Amino acid sequence: MFPFNAPAVRSLALGSIAVITASLLGACQQQPSDSSTTDTDGVREISRLKLRLDQLERRIDEAVPSSDDRGDRVPPGPIKSVTFRSGTADDRLRIYWENGQVSDLPCTLEQGTWACG
Repeated sequence: MFPFNAPAVRSLALGSIAVITASLLGACQQQPSDSSTTDTDGVREISRLKLRLDQLERRIDEAVPSSDDRGDRVPPGPIKSVTFRSGTADDRLRIYWENGQVSDLPCTLEQGTWACG
């Protein structure tokens, strides 16, 4: 039998632990070549998606004719006055236009806030 020397066993154990720890830390680190390839692929994919989005937006713009959204809902010209009526059967916001027209917007009380339109 070999006589065991406590300091020698302790040194051998600490050395082994240090080698194992260094190996595990090295294995956990990210390889720089892998991350740069992934970053380049990600940038390339984002550029491709932006190009595709631009193409789709262009197709939509060409297919849908531009229109003036005003319609007959908003009379041309400035507003003369505005009144708000509440506590009645027909709560409303009434807009009097400079040209003599009147617009009524129904209103409701929702969670303590009046919503009209």
